[in-house]
Amino acid sequence: MNRATEIARHVPRISLTPDEAAVSTGFSRTRIFEAIRTGKLVARGDGKATVIETVELARWVGSLPVKGPQAGVAA
Repeated sequence: MNRATEIARHVPRISLTPDEAAVSTGFSRTRIFEAIRTGKLVARGDGKATVIETVELARWVGSLPVKGPQAGVAA
C-alpha cells in the first residue's frame, strides 16, 4: 500500500458522489437525483462532477417524515 492510500484511509470524507450517497442512505440513485432536482437535497458541482456534503446528506435524511410509534411525539 502506498503512502497516499494509507493517508486516505484515515481522512474523514466530507463529500460523497450521488452513487455513494445512494449506497450510504439506502435510497436509489434516482431518488438522490430527484431530491437534488427538487431542491430538497443540496449538491455542489464542478464541471461534470457532482458531490453532496455528508452534513447535507445527514440533514436531508433527518428532514424526512418520521414513521412508526415515534411519529408526532415531542422529543
